[in-house]
Amino acid sequence: MPKLLENLAHGTPVLSSTEGVLGEVRGVFAIGETRVPECLLIFWNDTKEETLLDADEVLSIADDGVMLRSAREMYKVLPGYDPQTNPLLKRLS
Repeated sequence: MPKLLENLAHGTPVLSSTEGVLGEVRGVFAIGETRVPECLLIFWNDTKEETLLDADEVLSIADDGVMLRSAREMYKVLPGYDPQTNPLLKRLS
């Protein structure tokens, strides 16, 4: 498994240290013309929704997936992903 955010594959597991698998990565995005990962598109298993998550929320990348800093409850307030409201985002992976 790649160790860089911009190389994460679609379907990479998203994990919590206390809750196990929370979902999967559906994309990695930069803003504008940069190649710096700013956010991840996450599909959450519990709500079956996609949301954008700030890349700073990634604690680590390991062979079993992407480990998040917080428990799932902290991310439930994030709005669902709408590509029309984020026109400056550029998909890296």
